[in-house]
This record gives sequence, C-alpha cells and structure tokens, in this order.
Amino acid sequence: MNGFRSSGSRVAGSGSGLIWFWILILLPATRYPLPAATIDRIAALVDRQVLTVSEITQMEEIRFFPRTTGQSEDDYRRAILDNLIAQALRYRDVERFGAADVSKDAIEARLLEIQKRFPSIDEFNAALQKAELSLDEVRALIKRELQVENYIQERFAPMIAVSSDEIESYYKGAFAQQRRQRGLAVPPLAEVQEDIRTTLKASRLQQEVDKWTTELRSRANVDVYTWR
Repeated sequence: MNGFRSSGSRVAGSGSGLIWFWILILLPATRYPLPAATIDRIAALVDRQVLTVSEITQMEEIRFFPRTTGQSEDDYRRAILDNLIAQALRYRDVERFGAADVSKDAIEARLLEIQKRFPSIDEFNAALQKAELSLDEVRALIKRELQVENYIQERFAPMIAVSSDEIESYYKGAFAQQRRQRGLAVPPLAEVQEDIRTTLKASRLQQEVDKWTTELRSRANVDVYTWR
C-alpha cells in the first residue's frame, strides 16, 4: 500500500486487478479446492484504511446519511462514500485528543432520527436485516459520528461570532427575499434576529468543518476507486 500518492485524492480505475488483489490477500495458498467466497471490492483507501463497496451499500440500505430530494441512487452512493472518507479523516483527528464518551440518550435520539427516515419501524428492521447489521452495530456507528460532532462543537463553535450588522444585512437581503418568494410577510427584525443568528452561525460552522476536512484530506493518501 506504500505505492499510493503522498497527498490529495484521485479517482482510480477499477477492474480485475482489484479482484485479484483481494483474492491474494484473503485466500491462502493451497492445493486443495476452496469453497466459494464472496470477494468484496475496494471503494476507497484512506491511507491504509480500506472502505468497501459493501459498507456503502449498508449505509444506503439503512439510510444512515440523509438523502436529498431528487438525488439519484448513483449520486447518493457517491455522497455516502464522501461522508465515509470525511468521517474516517475526522475521527482520526478526534482520537489524537481523546474521543469523549457519548450518552446513551444521545445515541438513541439519533437512532430514532434514522428510523424516522422509513415509513415504519418494520421497514427499518427489514433494511437492517438486508444490510446484515444489528442495532448495536448501528449504535456503534452513531456513537462514532456523535463523537466527531461533539469535537466540532468544542473546537470550532466557540470561535464563531455573528455581529448585529451581519444579522441586519442578512435580514434585509436573503431572508426578506426568501419570504417574499414564498408569498409570506417579512416580520420585524426583532422577532427573527435570534433565528437569523443561529442560521448564520450554522453556516459559518459548516465552512470551518469543510476547511478542516480539506486540510485533513490534503495530508492523507486518499484514493477513490468506485462507489457503485
């Protein structure tokens, strides 16, 4: 694995070479017949961490990441892979400082959010079975995600401030325009300024997270093969 690029990322070609890579790794040399085995494919490499196509499929089946309206299956699977890569990079950075524990209530609340992406609990359970995941395994994935989110709140959120001038500018611009486009009255600034502050802070926080993730990715060897 040391032959991969020193930094950045790329989309690498896929083909029989990947299959033979896994055959050589997973199947021991033997002169006796071997039972049939399902060989997984590499979706991406993050340094030496392997992300597989089956992991993408599992996340898709249980709708672990929200899917935007009108998003195609191919775009959704690519978005899942991007999220898995970002999560892998961020979690490694979190571990350097010690990942804080997460309460069971917070994990169960996020699990409920995921379950609500399905029309019924029975359909969610069917998706779990199809993905070959247990509830405890999903909880472990959620815990890891929340540990990263908590780290982001502790590291970046305190540095973000929004001025009264920025709130007023947003109110007179984007906020008022959006309300009029929807045929709604524009309320007084005093009634919505805290909501606007929250919106602007969330936008700034996401910008900081994106910048942090880009820096982490530039220092890693990230190779993308496929998400299909």
